Amino acid sequence: MNLDRYRKSYEELEAIQQTKNLDFYANPAKYYQKPFRIAGNLYYIGDQKVCSHLVDTGDGLLVFDSGYPGTAHLMLQSIWELGFNPKDVKVIIHSHEHFDHIGNACEFQTLFGTKLAVSRAGGEVMRDHPEQVYMEASPNRYSPIFTPDILLEDGEVFTLGNTSVRCVLTPGHSEGVMTFLFQIREGETVYNVGYFGGAGFNTLYKKALEKNGRSLSTREQFLDSFRKVRDEKVDIVLGNHPHQNETLKKREEMLAHPEKNPFIDPAEWRSFCDTMTDSFRQFMEMGN
Repeated sequence: MNLDRYRKSYEELEAIQQTKNLDFYANPAKYYQKPFRIAGNLYYIGDQKVCSHLVDTGDGLLVFDSGYPGTAHLMLQSIWELGFNPKDVKVIIHSHEHFDHIGNACEFQTLFGTKLAVSRAGGEVMRDHPEQVYMEASPNRYSPIFTPDILLEDGEVFTLGNTSVRCVLTPGHSEGVMTFLFQIREGETVYNVGYFGGAGFNTLYKKALEKNGRSLSTREQFLDSFRKVRDEKVDIVLGNHPHQNETLKKREEMLAHPEKNPFIDPAEWRSFCDTMTDSFRQFMEMGN
């Protein structure tokens, strides 16, 4: 992981991020990513800034994360383009409670009756500490924060159709981050999928924690979360944002070499957890 961005102060990083976001917010369609099948019944329907994934469960569509506010049209286009119907999205499971991952939840709920899920801890943050959703940094600070239909517990197995998702609470980046572990099938082959739901350091600056009334011990909690899931058996790693698992680079490789699938890598999950752990220790050593 490149730590150069974290050599800047918390204030500098916030200003840079806001400038980048303004370009995205002005015309989200510029950041549209043509959707694609990752493997089997698992698809990418996110954009170039934030990830969303779709699983065809055989009894409705299951989606992970609903993206930035104001980008519902991108998600809907992706779903249509893959040959699915958005009204068949039965449930959206949210990795955590930040605005860039929950932004279109209410749109799906209103248009299609989609059920909305998040960890119980994430639901409590949205209810009791809405400022920690950071909606003021979004393209529409007045976008609603959804009320969950489903509150997921640590260790719970959530099932829709042929897909059972094990939900593991892995807080740090936010109080409500969950990691999701499930299987997909491609022909007779079964792959284990892992999605660590919040790996960013930006909320873990000392100043960021102080601003949000969160304890400095949250940083150790973040490291504990990687230890908690490190030894899970995972064949396909999903990212929270495309850069975290090189989603778009892998897609380019897939198109250039269709005989190989770069998303299938049984060594990547443990490497990801170890790299994030080592990088975060360096982040703390830098005095952030």
